Amino acid sequence: MPATPPPAANAPESATTALYRAAIGPVNTAHYLALFARFNEAGRAGPAWNWAAGFLTLNWLVFRQLWIAALGYVACAEGLSLLVLGVGRRWLQWPAAVEWGVLGALLVLSIAMPGAYGSAWLHAETRRRITRAVREARTVREACAALERQASTRRRLWGLVAINGVLVVALVGGYVAWSVVPAVGSVNTPSPAPPPVAPVATAAVPAAVPGPALAPAPVSTSAPKIQPVPAAVAGPEMEAPLEPPAPAARRVPQVAPTPPPVLASTSTSIAAAAAAEAQPAAPSSAGFAINVGLFADPANARKAHDRLIEAGLPAFTQTVAMAKGPRVRVRAGPFTTGPQAEAAAERIRALGLEARVFPLP
Repeated sequence: MPATPPPAANAPESATTALYRAAIGPVNTAHYLALFARFNEAGRAGPAWNWAAGFLTLNWLVFRQLWIAALGYVACAEGLSLLVLGVGRRWLQWPAAVEWGVLGALLVLSIAMPGAYGSAWLHAETRRRITRAVREARTVREACAALERQASTRRRLWGLVAINGVLVVALVGGYVAWSVVPAVGSVNTPSPAPPPVAPVATAAVPAAVPGPALAPAPVSTSAPKIQPVPAAVAGPEMEAPLEPPAPAARRVPQVAPTPPPVLASTSTSIAAAAAAEAQPAAPSSAGFAINVGLFADPANARKAHDRLIEAGLPAFTQTVAMAKGPRVRVRAGPFTTGPQAEAAAERIRALGLEARVFPLP
């Protein structure tokens, strides 16, 4: 009876498959072997979706040791982000909706391109490694051993997982610390203006406010002089007409009541304090201020104002009516001296904003 041939599953694999297996490594080997076999049959590497390359692009490129592709990916991502956030925000004055739309499109592109062509990049790099190993080795076994030493292992995979975990913890901790510290005690946040006080206290103050006890005025032995009573302090008891002086033989020295000076000063100070409290809070009109910008979009003006406040600088906005429509002017200040204003202007320019110092009228 003739011997039964061994099944095809037990047949030794070809040298090409062994080289591919050694170059791919022990992680997801069967999937990439089948995919690379399809690429070789077609004669070219086409698009094939790879979820790890799409959603974990940088980690996947580092794990598979695709260093050139990783550097190109980082450079493109940073360059496009700086182009949108720098040129688009500063020079083109994009609205917030347009800016978020462009960033969303770039995010989708950064996922779709590596996800569709990541396997093709790995196939091309694997063929280069196999060609170099076969050229340097004398046998296929030696070439496979060299490729296994260079292949990505599970130890590398767990190392990347640990690094990502540390980065996530650091980012969360930094965000929490940044959010909590300003809320606990911020010395740069301007205190809200006190609510206006209605000037009711001035009406409730009587005409004659009792002041401190005054020493009695010395009695003059000469002819009494009747002094005019100021209208501001004349009370009810002073409205009666003065009696004519007695004859010379019976003339009794009389002392004209002199109003205590504290009454006028007290009533005047109370009225001035009430009027000052009733006025709304406004920037001081003395010193220097800094022009930061004139914005047609109130949202952009609000962003610039918030950046100044976050940097610890006093800031305020003004609405200006112009021929093309209302504009919002953002200014910083006021500052008491010119050197203080110049130092604040340098800080504002470091934030990427314009700053021009001018004296307040």
